[in-house]
Amino acid sequence: MMFVCATFLISCANSSALQNQEPELSTPENPDITSKEVVFKLFLIGDTGNNFSTPDDPLMEVFKQKIDQASEQSAIVFLGDNLYPDGLPPETHASRKKIEDKLSGQLNVIKNFPGRIVFVPGNHDWQSSGPDGLEWVRRQERFIESNLDRGNTFLPDSGNPGPVQITLYEEDVEDTSFNIQLIALDTQWWLHPHAKPFDDNSEDQKQIIINEINNLLSNYPEDEIIVAAHHPLFSYGRHGGNFSIRPHLLPPIFGSLYVVYRNIWGLKQDLARYSDLKDKLLNSFEQVEGLIYASGHEHSLQYIPHEDDHFLVSGSASKTTYVKKKNDESFTYGEKGFIIIRYHRDRSKTIEFWNENRVRVYQNQVDKK
Repeated sequence: MMFVCATFLISCANSSALQNQEPELSTPENPDITSKEVVFKLFLIGDTGNNFSTPDDPLMEVFKQKIDQASEQSAIVFLGDNLYPDGLPPETHASRKKIEDKLSGQLNVIKNFPGRIVFVPGNHDWQSSGPDGLEWVRRQERFIESNLDRGNTFLPDSGNPGPVQITLYEEDVEDTSFNIQLIALDTQWWLHPHAKPFDDNSEDQKQIIINEINNLLSNYPEDEIIVAAHHPLFSYGRHGGNFSIRPHLLPPIFGSLYVVYRNIWGLKQDLARYSDLKDKLLNSFEQVEGLIYASGHEHSLQYIPHEDDHFLVSGSASKTTYVKKKNDESFTYGEKGFIIIRYHRDRSKTIEFWNENRVRVYQNQVDKK
């Protein structure tokens, strides 16, 4: 009996949950928001590695239209899983040309973008947690930076966990500074079971990383902070243990056991498995107010406020999976899309969700901290 259950759990690890079919929502223009001066735009897009780069991809066209309207005071952050299924293989690999074309297609979309570009890696970029994952993620980094030719755009470097801090925007107005700081993390480093930097003392290194994050946050107490990583800290998707009714019935009893297992113990890429990372980061974030944590991993769009901070998931650029419907303080959307954050002169921020039909399905103004 235990063998049957185990076999079922393993087989389910590669199955997709039923997608959440939500109606189209169009948020009306809010004059109180749209009339505000925008000083910086941040585009958040994740999990682009499936079919985002195909010439006739509708979301690619919408995304390109939006970034073509942007000025130098803007940035794009790709939130990991830039290539499915397993990142960028060696040149001798049978599927190399096909996979390389996916990545080249993404780079062609953004090559004329006037602002800053940052890629962070996800678990699939690390050969889906495979034994050669470090080699594969480093290969992708070299390809992106060589072909994009914009310097150090893949962060953190060379499979390191980070944190890496860059200043996206800075301005002094009447003795008051308005700065936006980006902190990039490679959260797959925490979960990767094979060779990686600092592997010999990874437990000690984890505390070093947290100490470095604490130091960075303490250095910028008055700045706008956005932390970019692949793995979410909160989620209403399957990695957060949320499923539709269908998995409970496939088959009955065993399906429910699978859902319970994902919720309590989790698979290797589930929130339940990296709760220690979540707890450590949330503890660090307590020293600042109004921080934004942006992630991918779940194939949906999510906005989840927690205490004084804001947690975003933008992982539905090229595929979608089930997400529990929320439309109160939190908001979720289970179709393809990306997120735009508009930073206003008065230090407020507008968070927008856009879908592949050129519809803004969500808009929320976050007051200054």
